[in-house]
Amino acid sequence: MQGPIENALMLVAAGNAWLAGKDIGAFWPEADTFRYVGLCEFRTPPASGKDTDEYPLRAADPMAWFETLKPWGTGLRLHHGPSVRTPNQQIDAPDRMLVGFVGGGARWLIEAVGRERSELWEGFHRFGDRAAAKPWLCTHILQGEVAVADVTPEAFEPAVAELRAALVEIEAFARAEKADNFAECFVRGSALLASVEPDVMDWLDRVMRHAGFDRRQASVLQAINHAWVFGGMGSWNDLGLSGEPYDGLSDRLYNALNDCIAGLANSTYRG
Repeated sequence: MQGPIENALMLVAAGNAWLAGKDIGAFWPEADTFRYVGLCEFRTPPASGKDTDEYPLRAADPMAWFETLKPWGTGLRLHHGPSVRTPNQQIDAPDRMLVGFVGGGARWLIEAVGRERSELWEGFHRFGDRAAAKPWLCTHILQGEVAVADVTPEAFEPAVAELRAALVEIEAFARAEKADNFAECFVRGSALLASVEPDVMDWLDRVMRHAGFDRRQASVLQAINHAWVFGGMGSWNDLGLSGEPYDGLSDRLYNALNDCIAGLANSTYRG
């Protein structure tokens, strides 16, 4: 999956582990998800409501942000929805076709869950100094609050079941189109969804230490990474097909993957 989506997933998982009292080590800045991320800060909108004014800093890094949540928060959850496009963005393409571009794809919101109300945070990524070892910069901005009772989080196992079904159908289509390299990605994803053991064990150690995943959760994460075929040149989006059944199956897989990412993140919420 694209880096910004993985960042949101890992923030939720690690934050829930930390809030539950687990040792997540130097999650920031050592976790794999921050390999190329040099800034991960959290800011609130200016009191003036003017975008040109300074956005007050809530926390300079994830660990400091987790600390701010401890007095009142019960945990973190992850949500996704369709992108929000301004009137001058007239690209007639689904989110799955734009996800490989900076700012493209679905909108991802991290819910910091309180006792009665939740804060909703959204990360905005940008490219900084090209010569830097970690050129990507991310600022999370508070988007508003919502009553906890009004939020329905994506559930883990139903999302896994839907992804498994979507992979079976799109694998058959890929075989029929002689796109065997993609079909093998779908096969590996399906196998990992049915497993409780990831297939890359050194990676598992890091994920379990920094994000608090158990083996089942890590296996599903690997399945998502194998099945995530959406991007730019050379991706499933670049296959050169259109119409049905390609569009319908592609949309189903993309939506199932997003649901599974959110469900995986939410499976770490302990309330």
